[in-house]
Amino acid sequence: MPLLQLGDDAILDTTDGVGVIMDSRAGVYFELNPVATLMVQAAMSCETVEDAVRELEQRIDASAETLRAGLGKLVDQLAEHRLLARTDAAK
Repeated sequence: MPLLQLGDDAILDTTDGVGVIMDSRAGVYFELNPVATLMVQAAMSCETVEDAVRELEQRIDASAETLRAGLGKLVDQLAEHRLLARTDAAK
């Protein structure tokens, strides 16, 4: 089971490598930069934070510590807006 899933009212579009998460309930959208898009995709496809960080290390020139911190901050921000939800695997 992946770390994260989209919130109940969220839709993700990653066209052209730039992510947009639409909140269909509130009718607003959040644009993600390319790095944040990769982070969201990794968190939605990996079962652990460490797996996500390893995947990101293959694609982003940054230390594991920096990637882990950035992923945590991004997830917290998106979860606060109910755009992403932690799965049981992440709890």
